[in-house]
Order: sequence, then C-alpha cells, then structure tokens
Amino acid sequence: MSKRLHLAIAALPAAAIIGFTAPASADAVANFYKGKTVTVMVPSGLGATLGLYGRLTTEHLGKHIPGNPSVIIQSRPGGGGTKGAAYAYNAAPKDGTYIAEALAPSVLAPILRKMKFDASKFQWLGSITPRPAVISVWHKSPAKNLAEAKKTQIIMGSTGLGSETYLAPTLLNHIAGTKFKIVKGYKGGAKINKAMEGGEVHGRMNYWSGWTAGKPAWVSGNKLHHLASYGGQIPALPNVPKMGDIAKTADQKAMVKFLEVAPRIGMGFWVHPEVPKDRLAALRKAFMAMLNDPAFRADAKKRKAPVNPVPGAALDKIVAEAYATNPATIAKMKKVLGFK
Repeated sequence: MSKRLHLAIAALPAAAIIGFTAPASADAVANFYKGKTVTVMVPSGLGATLGLYGRLTTEHLGKHIPGNPSVIIQSRPGGGGTKGAAYAYNAAPKDGTYIAEALAPSVLAPILRKMKFDASKFQWLGSITPRPAVISVWHKSPAKNLAEAKKTQIIMGSTGLGSETYLAPTLLNHIAGTKFKIVKGYKGGAKINKAMEGGEVHGRMNYWSGWTAGKPAWVSGNKLHHLASYGGQIPALPNVPKMGDIAKTADQKAMVKFLEVAPRIGMGFWVHPEVPKDRLAALRKAFMAMLNDPAFRADAKKRKAPVNPVPGAALDKIVAEAYATNPATIAKMKKVLGFK
C-alpha cells in the first residue's frame, strides 16, 4: 500500500471505515445461508405451547435471515427439555444452521444436577415472550386457594424431576407449607390437563400463556383456581399471591428468584457457543426483525400467542445471574427439591 493511500484511509471517519467492512461481512453471512436449510428444534412435542411458538418461528424466520434459507422444524422431546438441549449442544451442527428453542427450566438443570450441556455458554437469539407462571387447580379440587392447600392434600401432575411442574409446587411446599403430593411421569402438559379434567390429579404448574393460549375455554369458563404465581406480573390475576411475597427468609427469596429465571426466559431460542459471531449477530437481528414483522404479529395474534420480545443480550444477563447464584443457596435448594 502506498504511503499516500495509507494516509487517506487513516484520515477517514470510523463510520466510513465500518461502511467499507460491514457489507463484506453481511455478504459472507448471506452467502453462507443461501441455499441452506436451518433447523428449529423444539424440545417437546409440537402440539402444546412450545410447539406453537416453534412453528411460528419456523414459518416466519427464514425471510429475515440473510440469504433467505429454508427453515424446517424438528421435535426432540424428553427429560423436561434436557434431551433436546443436549442434542443441540453436542450432536447438532454448530455453524448457525441449527437453532434450539429452550424449555426454559432445562437452562437451570446443569446447576442442580449433572447434564451433558452447559447452558451458561448458550448464545441467545432472544425470547418471543416471557412466561409468568401460576400453580393452578381444577375447579373441583378439594382446595381452591392457598390457605386451603395448606390444610388439604392436593395431587399435582408433573412431567418429571427437572420440570417446573415439579420444581414450583415442591418449592411452594417448602416456603408456604402447602401439602402438594406430586405425581411425576406424565408425557407432556396436555396429558396432565387431561388428568385434571378426569379427576386423576387436581392441578399443575403452568405458564399463564399456556392456559390462555392452550385452554382459553377453561380460563373464560372459570374452570381453574390459581393458588400462587411467580416470574412476573399477570394483570389478569391481581389478587393471586406471589411466591416471592410468600417467601419469608433470605434463602427462600433467593430460591424463588432462581426459579423465576425460567419464566423470565420464556420462549427463548439459542445457538451453540461455537457459532461465529457474525452469524450470531445476523441471527439476533433476524429474530428481532421477525418479532416486529406485522405478518408475524398478526399470525401470533390469530393463534392467541402473546409476543413481548426480549433481546438475546438480556437473556445472556439473566442466565449469567442464575449461574452466579451463591453455592450455599444452591446446596440448600438441591436438598429442598430432592436433588442429590
């Protein structure tokens, strides 16, 4: 390079220099994705709320990714979301062509027990919406409020040990003295709902959007009583006790805060830590563009799926805070929740 040309470039404003380099990077990302197929993995069946948001993403994301790749959906249920997360972390492509939806409680699983993935290293694209949660019972339950649930045994359905359907009622037993008996092993939330309707169990933990989108007739028909909530405000339920307010000691409040990480993540999507930063930036931009696209919003509204976007960087911070929880608190929580 001649001395004159070197001086000319050095004199340019930083924005101008960025202008020279950014198109090359954008072109590289577009060239990479052009003609490729991107997979969106749903760590559950496709029939429930998680599948609904996975399908919405699959149908709308491709047009916002540079190069406009095809996008397909894949279901990998099991282990409260941990099987899908482990596959995405260890076996799936690590080049930005594999996007994983999180079953949010699985993000906390490696803190509580040995897992084949490290959620602290996930690179988050963002969340379609946080998911404030409730512990609810069928209207024929022998207890219809928190005070009654402290005196009467209530049978709660759960998918398994790592699921919030187990974690939330177990923690409420500890901090509030409720008498929940938790029956594990149901193959998904839809099976628990059916068991509630049939009287096999009395209730379950669910996200509020899971009720409003998945069982709107139950909500409008007053088929449910909500005993406690956590993970954010639910304007429709102003009088339902919040777990954070019920907690008395500093340890109890810290445990509730830890549990609330999952609903704060909500419908989050992530890619492997090895995905190059330029592709991560492009996917984050595409994800947020999708969430603000009128066509996506209209489709989500039609399917009664709330949209309240959370950027990937915000999820990075939420997860980092969870992984920085005091080890003494984690040890106590493992004991409360029955983890070895």
